[in-house]
Amino acid sequence: MNTRIPALLSAAALALALAACGGEPAEPKGGISARRTAAFKEMMPEFAEMGKTAKGDQAYDPDAFRAAAAVFAAKAQEPFLHFQNDPEGNGRALPQIWQQEEAFGRERDGFLAAVAELNAKAQKGNLQEIKAAYDAADASCQSCHRAYRRPR
Repeated sequence: MNTRIPALLSAAALALALAACGGEPAEPKGGISARRTAAFKEMMPEFAEMGKTAKGDQAYDPDAFRAAAAVFAAKAQEPFLHFQNDPEGNGRALPQIWQQEEAFGRERDGFLAAVAELNAKAQKGNLQEIKAAYDAADASCQSCHRAYRRPR
């Protein structure tokens, strides 16, 4: 009996199951890409927490917001240390990142500037300025994702 047939059937069953529930098999991800993803996930709790305040879903606590903004600003640098083309797979990162290095660099620099501005506004404590700075940082995230991240 051919031993590859059960493996092929298992792979086909998995693909059908994922398709049935709306999922797709994940893009291949190597070590560099995994570290990049982990670094982005590491900074998201602070950003999400600040978002609750910026969107009016949570009361403004100046000290907590200042602390979250400072941590977020420090963590925001880390993912960009892992933006090398990963020969083992780049997950959802599109090849345009490496094909359009200058344009991607402008997106990265714009994001880091927006994060620094958010932190600066948070340290001063004016909630209206904080909301505008949060929105700018969020818009920068989304701009880069639209251009350089494969949709789900």
